[in-house]
Amino acid sequence: MSTYARTSLRTPLRAAIAVAALGGALLTPTAAFAATSATAPAAAPCHVSKTVPSQLPDTTVVLSDDLAKGPKAELLDAKGNVVATVDRAHPMDYGHGIRLEEGTDGKVTFFQRSESGNKSWKSQPFPALPASCLVSGTYTLADGEKVKVSRTAPGRYRADVVTGGRTVTVLRTEGEDVDGFFRGMHLTLNARTGAVRSEYTSGRSGCAVTTVVTSVYRAGESVKLTNSPQGPKAVLRDSQFKTISTVDRAHPNDKALGVIIDGANGATPRLGQRTQGGNTPYGYTAFPKLPAGCANTAPAKTPAQTPVNSPVQNGGQTTVVPKGAVAAGAEFKQGGSDKGALIAGGAAVAAAGGLGFVALRRRSAARV
Repeated sequence: MSTYARTSLRTPLRAAIAVAALGGALLTPTAAFAATSATAPAAAPCHVSKTVPSQLPDTTVVLSDDLAKGPKAELLDAKGNVVATVDRAHPMDYGHGIRLEEGTDGKVTFFQRSESGNKSWKSQPFPALPASCLVSGTYTLADGEKVKVSRTAPGRYRADVVTGGRTVTVLRTEGEDVDGFFRGMHLTLNARTGAVRSEYTSGRSGCAVTTVVTSVYRAGESVKLTNSPQGPKAVLRDSQFKTISTVDRAHPNDKALGVIIDGANGATPRLGQRTQGGNTPYGYTAFPKLPAGCANTAPAKTPAQTPVNSPVQNGGQTTVVPKGAVAAGAEFKQGGSDKGALIAGGAAVAAAGGLGFVALRRRSAARV
């Protein structure tokens, strides 16, 4: 079976897309990038350390955390010599009874014990980095809402919205870009810079209607669907909203990436996506319908005739037709496991005053 030259697959959490007026822009930071800019000095050193008692005789432990290098625990003897070290790359040393764990919220915990076997571990938190080291910036979303981005480690950012005095995390990176849907907007969070972008998921300008839907490809990618009297158009974009591929009425197929428009000349076009070639079926998402009074200008075409006894191309291929939220423009997947993580869902959303449906969407390893 052939595969596309994409390095990862999307295994998303399905999300409902709210409808709002069309708009979108790069969000404008309103705070200095103290933690990420090489020219903007931090208000406080982004390195902390603390000496704590050890469970082993005649030793102490120095716990340190550095924004660039990460947490580290050093076991020292009575002369101050390093006996053992655990850090981000090597978090466990069972021989000396020490280990560390990093949480997704940036908090680090140190564990130690005096004996092996079933002896219980004693835990304590690492010293916290100054808050000024963790602030990446404050951004304004498309609807005017403010989102605060904090850096918890290299490649790890958290985007929070404060509503009614309650902080809700809407997106979180763990080494790769992420995107999600929030209050009728599509948001992306860059894992390298912590930059946030947003746009309304749906809208209309004259006879042109637009909807943003999920892609099945790399982290943070999305597809912008436009339908107008001139025909449907789908633009596959990265997390910076830069175009990766475009298909439209004149060029409805990009089979190298697995993006097509089914029924490009008809009244009900559909976006087809798949992450593998061969007989792998496409997953389909309907384009938004043309507004009333807006006519399709596609020229009428005579259906092609299949010669007698000639093979039918793609004969026997199974077609996947998503239903429910997927048919309305939400995300679907082609096999694999769904590793999407709901960040602000359920009770948290309700408690935050109906913040909306937000999803952190990850990808699995590439299928070969």
